[in-house]
Amino acid sequence: MTPPACFAASYQDVRYRSSFEQMLKRVLKWLGAIVAVVVIALAVFIVNLIWFRPWSLNLFYEKVFAEVVFDHPELLSTLGLVEQFGITSHNGKLDDESPEHQRREFDRWKRDLTQLREYPLDRQSPSQKLSTHVLDWFLEMEVEGEKWQWHNYPVNQLFGVQNQLPSFMANTHRLLTRKDCEYYLKRLDALPKKFDQLLENLKVREEKQILPPRFVVEEVLKEMTDFVGAPASENILATSFKTRAGKIAELTEAQRADFQGRVETAIAGKVYPAYQKLTDYFREVLPKTTTDDGVWKLPDGDA
Repeated sequence: MTPPACFAASYQDVRYRSSFEQMLKRVLKWLGAIVAVVVIALAVFIVNLIWFRPWSLNLFYEKVFAEVVFDHPELLSTLGLVEQFGITSHNGKLDDESPEHQRREFDRWKRDLTQLREYPLDRQSPSQKLSTHVLDWFLEMEVEGEKWQWHNYPVNQLFGVQNQLPSFMANTHRLLTRKDCEYYLKRLDALPKKFDQLLENLKVREEKQILPPRFVVEEVLKEMTDFVGAPASENILATSFKTRAGKIAELTEAQRADFQGRVETAIAGKVYPAYQKLTDYFREVLPKTTTDDGVWKLPDGDA
């Protein structure tokens, strides 16, 4: 090829590359603008969904459900709905038993009920009207229950926090992977905080003269004394973990032994002291309890 021809070819090549680069920049600019618009729209949608009333009634139903389950990690673990999507962090947490959390929950029920009633019934399909009526009934019952929120016994001999938690850990907390074992330990470590919140809740009831009947306190004291009376290695939290962790194929024997040791250490160092603190509290209130069992003994119990 002659020098002029080479020069012409090189010139055309440079022009082609320059045009291509300019076109590519324009395409990337447009794509960037589209992505930005999508991100902003998604952000607006999520903000509206979480903090305000969703535009879609069906999304509102789902929002109310999601608010409940994601605010109660133990319930979310029981349902087992989100693990398939890789969402597992809740399996390392326990429910908040504090009075403050209880107050926030009632505030949420009130907000949800107000927002639900902002959706005009005449614009809803028959199935939506049915769902709206059911949800309205549920939310109204929850809101009306605020004045009676302290009229129960969260620690009792049948289904109290102190006996439901070991059962939950032994039978519901999933143990399929190494990470699940770590979550198990996190929940054991979180138990003292949960029981401190429970004690705070119980003391609010005590201030309102709401104490369990004497026979309930006596049964609970016996139950918790027996629970902490066995060596950590013989506690249901340790024995159930050992059985189920033994079926996790990805764990070596050394890893199983390490986890088992950590579980027993947490039981002795975290779980038992928390139960002892709860036991000490009920021993203190036992003399204040009475035998006139029934709803009528509670404030406004005759209402």
